[in-house]
Amino acid sequence: MNCPKCGRPLKEGMLYCEHCGGEVNLVPEFDTQVEQSIAESMQEVMHQGFEEKEPENHTAEENDPAHEKKAAVSADKKRIGKKGIFILPCLLAVAVIILTAIAVTSSRRSSWYASAQQQMISARDYAEDGKYDSAEECYLRAIELEPEQWEYQLELADFYVSQEREDEALQIYRSVLMNEEVDSEVKLQACQGIVDYYSAAGDYRSIAQILVELGDEEVRAAFSDYLAEPVTFSQPEGIFTDSIILKLSADSSGSIYYTLDGTEPDENGELYLSPLYLEEGTTVVSAVYINRYGVKSTVSTATYLIDTSTPYPPELSAYSGKYDYPLEIEAQAEEGSAIYYTVDGGIPDTDSTLYEGGLYAAEGTHTYRFVAVSEAGLVSDVISRTFTIDFSWAEYSSDEAWVLLVNAQIEAGVITDTEGTIADHPEYVYIYQYLFPISLDSEEDAYYLFAEVNRETALSESGAMIQHRTGVYYGIDCSTGQIVRLTFARGRYVRE
Repeated sequence: MNCPKCGRPLKEGMLYCEHCGGEVNLVPEFDTQVEQSIAESMQEVMHQGFEEKEPENHTAEENDPAHEKKAAVSADKKRIGKKGIFILPCLLAVAVIILTAIAVTSSRRSSWYASAQQQMISARDYAEDGKYDSAEECYLRAIELEPEQWEYQLELADFYVSQEREDEALQIYRSVLMNEEVDSEVKLQACQGIVDYYSAAGDYRSIAQILVELGDEEVRAAFSDYLAEPVTFSQPEGIFTDSIILKLSADSSGSIYYTLDGTEPDENGELYLSPLYLEEGTTVVSAVYINRYGVKSTVSTATYLIDTSTPYPPELSAYSGKYDYPLEIEAQAEEGSAIYYTVDGGIPDTDSTLYEGGLYAAEGTHTYRFVAVSEAGLVSDVISRTFTIDFSWAEYSSDEAWVLLVNAQIEAGVITDTEGTIADHPEYVYIYQYLFPISLDSEEDAYYLFAEVNRETALSESGAMIQHRTGVYYGIDCSTGQIVRLTFARGRYVRE
């Protein structure tokens, strides 16, 4: 297509000639030669339709004046008839030509308007010429035609930025950035627009917040300088038996501030410059990272207990010997230490039974061993005691007391037989396990203590019996056989 003003060739889609600046008419005009050809053809058709051929021979009658007049009238009628025959087709032909030209022109213009690419070309040209309203209209039309061409939206956002319409540009950038269907390359462009927008305002926290919300790791990595990830510690919090060196680190350049007393750190606190040396005692380390843009991370906190001293052995309330009454064994250790014990003479450790109070010496002769274990896992020396508990004087033995308890449970409907079968639940049984003799109301009374145990009839995969205590205990008076129901609370066995 050539410029109608200067005649030079035009690039496709141009609205103005780049040579002379003349406006290009999107509706093509008829070629003048074509118009002239059509006019000449129409004149020829009309001329042929009205032309009369003269006769060669004339008779005397035809030379008569009256006859000439009559013949003239007749010729006029013939001319009118021939004229009518030729006018209608000519008019129809002209109408067809005009309609065809209009249809072609309309089709070309519709095709132009419906092309998103042409709309983008027009938008850029309008913007370059300062016709911003027309440019925006073409941008919006292109996006309407191809809404998934994210590049069109980003170009419109850039256009808004150039027009100082940053809020509208920001909405487009965010929309594109948060759309899961957009690939990372386009998101990078959108994120750059957001970064430029907030950087100009000095609002780096908003950049960090948007990056945190964004799930695209590639984009976050590209703009990681604006993030403020939490401080990481080289050692997990916990209990240690020796001093430790603790390193604090962050993923990018910036500053780390910390406190050692559990208070929240800030830029006015202690600046981290070298590893921290933690010694005996409890230290609460809190740290915050502030990047070069002033964005703060969340506070990281960890507690470290350094315990390098071996705890003292437990103190026991009873000494080795023979007893004919219930003997309660009370044990105490220094604060922060736990007590573990064994009854079979083995060396106790953290896998042994935890002492929680309410411990009585069992019937017969047994050696009890105790240790104290600090929070750091350091173990004290072992304390041993051997006790002999003789209840031969009692009216009822522990075996007889067990029979009394089982029969009472059958009569009450708790179990159905001496095997401990539970009604309607044959997969479980109740076992009544004898522990040791205890005192309840005074040191003079004596009861056999039994723990109620719920045991599954099937074995576990490891072959062990699956069972657990129900939390219900029974005491049987050694002299009278009276049965009382008990519970364990605050290190003591008490009546329900």
